[in-house]
Amino acid sequence: MSAKFLHITRAFAVLCVLCNIAGWARADRLVLTPSAYNLPPGSAKLEIARRESRGGLTQYWLHVGLVGGIELEGARFETQRRHIDSLSLQYNILPDIGFIPAVSVGVRDVADRTDDGIAFYLAVAYRLPYMPPNPLIEEMYLFGGVGAGGIKGPFVGAEVRTPFRILLSAEYDSRAWNAAVSWEPVPLLRLRLYSIDGETCYGASLAVSF
Repeated sequence: MSAKFLHITRAFAVLCVLCNIAGWARADRLVLTPSAYNLPPGSAKLEIARRESRGGLTQYWLHVGLVGGIELEGARFETQRRHIDSLSLQYNILPDIGFIPAVSVGVRDVADRTDDGIAFYLAVAYRLPYMPPNPLIEEMYLFGGVGAGGIKGPFVGAEVRTPFRILLSAEYDSRAWNAAVSWEPVPLLRLRLYSIDGETCYGASLAVSF
């Protein structure tokens, strides 16, 4: 087998992996609310969001997919005066298999360190199985759930994926309305512009497998 053919085969394999990662480059959060989707085992996603107003705030989220339908999230909220670290856990009860919704339960801020405090929730996500022909919409997802503690009651959301590698996300997180516009210049990377509780933020996320 020629070296040139081997290089082509490896390049094709890498491309397939990147495409698969692009398909699961979503994690626990839609914007701030749980999405009910988990990362697959052996994968991770880092997201950073920055707010310049009100003295500035940088938020970091690191999601790691584990075996058994478990996802861990480490988060940091950092200002000039202080930073708060938290750990969250989500367990996927039902995966998204096309005709039934994904269902997950989780605990946010297990150690009760954030201002919102520990939260318990049930999250549901549903990918619409059929969309009428539309040049602007490729896929659409609906989200919902209910929480207690730091998540105060019901939350809802939606996400639209367009053919132009642009995603539109909106949610009510049980306290406020949030939204985000995401662009995927390459399969692993998303550049994001957010409106969170009326404040504009910018950021990015990167998904990897290991």
